[in-house]
Amino acid sequence: MLILKVTYRVRLHQIAQYEEVFRTRLIPLIADHRLQFRGLSRALVGNAGEYMELWEFASAADFEDSWKRLMEDPRLAEILATTGPMVEDEKHSLFEPVIAGSTEVQPSPLF
Repeated sequence: MLILKVTYRVRLHQIAQYEEVFRTRLIPLIADHRLQFRGLSRALVGNAGEYMELWEFASAADFEDSWKRLMEDPRLAEILATTGPMVEDEKHSLFEPVIAGSTEVQPSPLF
């Protein structure tokens, strides 16, 4: 499994428009491509207008194939023509797991 983290800033006066386009146009496109999109988050404290997207891929090959198909979709080009001017300082990082997490809290051996 690999996790793609995409971070960027949206100009404050365009946040509502950006989120509406993401919700109504990009989410359906992601679903059409059957991608494992884990969500879009907005900074609550810190840099106003900062966003983070998380995506999950089964492998490097899955990432390359899936991302290429998405980038080649003409509907994405139309969406990016609208959202592109709203976004700045975009960064992509692809992560591999090192230590698996757990939803269960383990007691500390110190107590």
